[in-house]
Amino acid sequence: MKIEYSCGSEVYLEKQINNMKVNLQISEKEDVQKEICRLKENKLKVHDISSEETIEILDRCARLWLDRDYSKQHIEVIANLTNQSPQLVTYELEGCMQALLKENIYTTIKEELGHLDILDNWVKTSYGYVHRQPRGLAFHNISGNAFVVIPVSISMGLLSKNCNLIKVSGDEPYFANAFYKSLCEIDENIKERLSIVYFDSSKSDIYEEVVKESDCVIHWGGEYSGRIMKELCARYDTHIVMHGAKISFEVIESILDMEYNANLVARDIIAWEQKACLSPRIVFINRDVDYEKFSKSLADSLNTLSKEFPKSYLNTWNSVKAIQDRQFCTLKYGLNKGIKVYCSENADYTVLLNEDMPDKVDLDRCFYRFIFVCPYSDKMQVYSYVEKNLKDYLQTMGYLGDDQAFIEKMTLLGVSIVTKPGEMSLHQPGTSHDGLHNLDEMTFIVSRQL
Repeated sequence: MKIEYSCGSEVYLEKQINNMKVNLQISEKEDVQKEICRLKENKLKVHDISSEETIEILDRCARLWLDRDYSKQHIEVIANLTNQSPQLVTYELEGCMQALLKENIYTTIKEELGHLDILDNWVKTSYGYVHRQPRGLAFHNISGNAFVVIPVSISMGLLSKNCNLIKVSGDEPYFANAFYKSLCEIDENIKERLSIVYFDSSKSDIYEEVVKESDCVIHWGGEYSGRIMKELCARYDTHIVMHGAKISFEVIESILDMEYNANLVARDIIAWEQKACLSPRIVFINRDVDYEKFSKSLADSLNTLSKEFPKSYLNTWNSVKAIQDRQFCTLKYGLNKGIKVYCSENADYTVLLNEDMPDKVDLDRCFYRFIFVCPYSDKMQVYSYVEKNLKDYLQTMGYLGDDQAFIEKMTLLGVSIVTKPGEMSLHQPGTSHDGLHNLDEMTFIVSRQL
């Protein structure tokens, strides 16, 4: 498959991703510089585009992707590149697109910025008027672990009236470009404020040039790439919006319906095959709950969901690694206080009921439906473990309980979103992400006292 981006040279990089061969159009430094200049020339024109016009384009695009006759061909490609089943990709994709429907965008703008009209007009205040202005050129450095970030980042970039340069990941180089082309089908002029590029991530001079010329950087990625991006932004005093490597978890305080809630937790686990920062890697469960029964119910639910959303086996190493990690943890923790394993005969799912809390390094094994279940006697055990091991990586907490003081402590520690089980991947419009609102970060406030 040949993928041509908004700009690039005549040189293509051939890559084998799972069982798909792709040829990616490569941009060199000169190509990126020209594209940056082109986008910058459109700043004033883009500023004058009404929010309603952009909302209409995003709404129509979302409805296009929600049409399964349209999205089917794309889903097959995305499934191959992400090593996920078409059923799971469809489930994830439709959740993404629902957020771009007109009614949800209205809610997002109102929740994040306080007023629907603030991007277009001056809004009356007690002191005069307030308005939001775009930062200018926004560079989006996209990760390849979960494609949900693509429509989120692009839509926020367009709604904030920035000119946007999107750099795709070599791990998943397709969806951003496909989404861009679908926007262009609706409005060809989208090219004036949006550009998709691919360049070699090892070429630090290109990154440096892009950051130097940008007014805002939105980074989605791991700890190592995030550190590099923060250093570059600090050097050139460029505003950065960080969405780095994060870890999420669930806390079960009490259960009335075991099977129902186990199914909800299982749905949290399968989403994005735990590669998204909002996917749980560990479930803390009150010892007063029958945690063995819960672990068995969780495994049964994962087994049932494996029929609705099958696990893909395009990459043999993922299967081998899951079984190796299962055996390693069984030996490591079984030699101490004991561990019970509820799992499939193959690598479909693994539930490790561990009497002790796992080492942080072992949570990095929790991908592709691999989860620790750890009983606690006191919620302070959960707090202490999270503070010691996860404080710098916190994102979402799925919580089944009603202790408001506990929620207050965990959010004070750094948890940025608290949801019910089953809703960890279903962000409501206007919900914060990594402790911030993207529309807020991609714009700045101006006041008028006249």
